[in-house]
Amino acid sequence: MTTLMDAEAWQQAWTPRRPLATDDLSLGCWRTSRDRALTRRYLEHSPRALQSMLVVDVDHPDALERAIGEPRNHPMPSWVAEGVNGRGHVGWVLRSPVCRTDAGHPKPMAFAAKVEEGLRRSVDGDVGYAGLLTKNPLHPDWYPHWGRAEPYELAELAAGLGDLVPTKLPRRTESSGLGRNVALFDDLRRWAYRARRRFEERSEWDVAVLEKAAEHNAGIPVPLPPMEVRQTAASVGTWVWRRSFDETGFRRTQASRGRRNTSEQQAAKRRGKTKIDWKALAEEATS
Repeated sequence: MTTLMDAEAWQQAWTPRRPLATDDLSLGCWRTSRDRALTRRYLEHSPRALQSMLVVDVDHPDALERAIGEPRNHPMPSWVAEGVNGRGHVGWVLRSPVCRTDAGHPKPMAFAAKVEEGLRRSVDGDVGYAGLLTKNPLHPDWYPHWGRAEPYELAELAAGLGDLVPTKLPRRTESSGLGRNVALFDDLRRWAYRARRRFEERSEWDVAVLEKAAEHNAGIPVPLPPMEVRQTAASVGTWVWRRSFDETGFRRTQASRGRRNTSEQQAAKRRGKTKIDWKALAEEATS
């Protein structure tokens, strides 16, 4: 028998120490204590450095039915926070949070973004949802509905979604939540590798990286919140700056990446349209 989540279990799974929170999204959000955040209508569902929950915004009047109704094309959600109009946020708790800073590897974050996109497709979630704040299921303005208490591994979610999980992330103009974060991180990282050689002062470098990140963000229909852009710019800028390299080393790194990408493309062609082994993919992503 499946154990159901409840308010106490959700609060234990919710791990930010000083989350962003607000009662009115139009007025912005601020970091505050956990206790105070729990009194707000909206709060940050994952810590700043880790993705511990995947959340989808279902902007339809039948959000609950899409989330837990049968038959469905996704694993049972951990929770649903429903508004009086039937629209709501649907969340899945992760057993192994994904690192979102320069200390982590890009593959797990990209894999998490693909799984999130699969969940969004399954319930026809809002592409414009930034994925930063969620309706607080413990707030009296929302109607909470509790699902599975046991957290999910990403591979388990991916297996349950099947073909809904994309093999490639959508274009940045069509991505939501983690997908836009991953696109910003990847585009900025590729630019930074080439641009680093033009800067000798750290202060000038930081300004340039932030400007490039803001330029990228301005080019998508639903931009990320400024705080997300600043955090990504700081993470990429610091990582690249700390790893100084000479011209020869840079060319050697780029050539190695090119050979690896070519090898991976050839292997993909040989595999053809075989069934995706999500367990193996998850193991590769976390290695």
